[in-house]
Amino acid sequence: MSLDQIGCHVFLRAAFVLIWLSGAATPILAQDSAKTTTEKWRPNDGVYASPGKDFVASCEESAYLGIELAKKRVGGNEWSCDITKITHTAPGAVRLDMSCNDYNLGLDIKDPNPYERKFKEIMLLSKIDEKTLFVRKTSNGKFRYPRWRASYCPDEQQRIHTGEALKPWRPRDGIYAGPGENFDERCLKSGDTIIDFAGKSISSGADRCEVYSYDDALLSDPIMDVVCNETRSTKGLVTRNGMYGPPGF
Repeated sequence: MSLDQIGCHVFLRAAFVLIWLSGAATPILAQDSAKTTTEKWRPNDGVYASPGKDFVASCEESAYLGIELAKKRVGGNEWSCDITKITHTAPGAVRLDMSCNDYNLGLDIKDPNPYERKFKEIMLLSKIDEKTLFVRKTSNGKFRYPRWRASYCPDEQQRIHTGEALKPWRPRDGIYAGPGENFDERCLKSGDTIIDFAGKSISSGADRCEVYSYDDALLSDPIMDVVCNETRSTKGLVTRNGMYGPPGF
């Protein structure tokens, strides 16, 4: 074999290796690209409010931020925006281009029709953790205010804002005792109170109350009307609110 043939043979082998390597690298790069795409962060859709001592009250009232990227909407107290573009600016950071109605801003700039005026705004969201993020929004196209921290509201507030029907709360039937020292021992000795909604009664020691009205309209704070026969009362019958029972009932 001549030197020219040897050189040609080596060149062909090198070219084949390069082609093989480039072919093998292609699916790896595609996988890395797909992985990067799937890891793009988006905040959970739902209601957010500033964390702190008034956090739950803010979630329940009007001082909240509603994010619905699935429906391309963002809103708050007397303002709402349609999202026109979502841009991932960095890992854990999103920019929203929006077209907004803002009644209060319309009044501030003395717009003759503040309800109909459309403002082009930008909102920046950046992740702090799974339930907390930084928010910054333009006002009439300019960043006039610093960013603020927003946390995902509790599940009950999320259900309220989505219009989901809440299940009324009521205590479970069973034995109850005051927390503190000897709690387990007092539970074993019949506890301090026994609640039996199935039997419409609540008892404490030898004293027994019959539940004749239960109002769960407040969902988390039900009101019960009861008639109780206290063992400390004397014999006889008295009337109270049109009902007869032993003294002290």
